[in-house]
Amino acid sequence: MAIPKRKVATKILVNDILTSTYIKRPGWEPSGILTKQGEVSRVHLMGVVVSLAREENSISLLLDDGSGNIVIRIFDNTILPENVSLGSLVSVVGKPREWNNSKYIVPEHIKLVQDKRWYEVHQKQIKLFKKTNSIKLPVDKNEESSTEIGPYQKILNTVAILDKGKGASVEEIISNLNLQGTDKIIQALIEEGEVFEISPGRVKVLE
Repeated sequence: MAIPKRKVATKILVNDILTSTYIKRPGWEPSGILTKQGEVSRVHLMGVVVSLAREENSISLLLDDGSGNIVIRIFDNTILPENVSLGSLVSVVGKPREWNNSKYIVPEHIKLVQDKRWYEVHQKQIKLFKKTNSIKLPVDKNEESSTEIGPYQKILNTVAILDKGKGASVEEIISNLNLQGTDKIIQALIEEGEVFEISPGRVKVLE
């Protein structure tokens, strides 16, 4: 089996990672997150180090980019530049992961950013990308500011993102989500009229 090519890292806000839906795939298929900008398996973040904890076999950074903060878990100490400390502005490229419903990043590369103007450029590039690539998700207005997404909303978001016009495969939804009872929740959503089955095994979110 051919190993998939490494995907380009997507410039993204921390809050968009925290409110995303994590997908876990077996084998060589890259795991990642489902966001309003589509599926993302590698991210490019830029923010300030607000916490740094050195442990026996790892280092944990807490990165704040103004939209939220997220843990960067470093298992290869050579990745972290020696001059990075609290208050440092850093650029991080890595893979989003989830443990006990908490998102974190396993970095591939960390770089100290000396010129703060690069942070402004980074933010502007994200805004432009979001403006041209955003997918409208069926998000409950009461949950827009929350980083905790329930199982029903996770499935609705997954359907909306995987649907390329002909609905989303129920089998693909179940395989992508590390969520118990996904098939039963999909059936409940169909019965409640939140999604409809356009063909056997394919569902679509009602607009």
